[in-house]
Amino acid sequence: MPSIPAQLNLSAFKFPLGFIRVIEFVFIIIAIAAVNSWGMTMEYNCKGQANKTVTSSQDVYTFSLSNVKLTGCDNQTHTFWRGDDSAGGSAGFFYFVNVTALIYVIFICFVYVIFWGIYQTEKRIPLIDLGATALFFILFFFCSSIWWAGANTIGSATSDEHLKELFQQESWKSQNAAFSNREVNNGKLAISVLANWVCVLCFAFNSWFIWKEVVPRDSSNPTDIA
Repeated sequence: MPSIPAQLNLSAFKFPLGFIRVIEFVFIIIAIAAVNSWGMTMEYNCKGQANKTVTSSQDVYTFSLSNVKLTGCDNQTHTFWRGDDSAGGSAGFFYFVNVTALIYVIFICFVYVIFWGIYQTEKRIPLIDLGATALFFILFFFCSSIWWAGANTIGSATSDEHLKELFQQESWKSQNAAFSNREVNNGKLAISVLANWVCVLCFAFNSWFIWKEVVPRDSSNPTDIA
């Protein structure tokens, strides 16, 4: 069992192998924060007695839009979005990959800081690191592609044109309900998609850097990575 050194070793972050972990950490945080801050407020009008118009609003913070129920003009809850308007599965996979990767990046940075000397000499540890990093590269590639499609689905489902179309459904049209206005920050979903694609590149390069650590070399300093 390796003992914890008395002083922390930050020299790993001077080299690409460690420095790129910091970049990964930053962009994973950006992606998660952007998705968590997404939301939409929708306003719609109901015509009551004597043609009096009452404006109602609904806040939406879930990507499973087909599960959202709005309070109609009859004070009953009704389904609004269709099944193909949802991106709950894409969002769930996004969270799984990003949160798992964040935990791993924090863990491996701890290994670099505490056990960097052992990491340089014991090849089994870099091999495990290589396997995990390559796996996250594959996961982020699929996650970015799937979430890109999911973000486009959310963007289309919350557009003015689509919301007006949904209010033409028979269940809402019969209540004299009409779309009024909506506030949505779909730009944050674009930020999360871009941040995840940056993570794809980071984990790809990181796999190469770790491979340079694993393969035998004549140099006495294994951190001289080209």
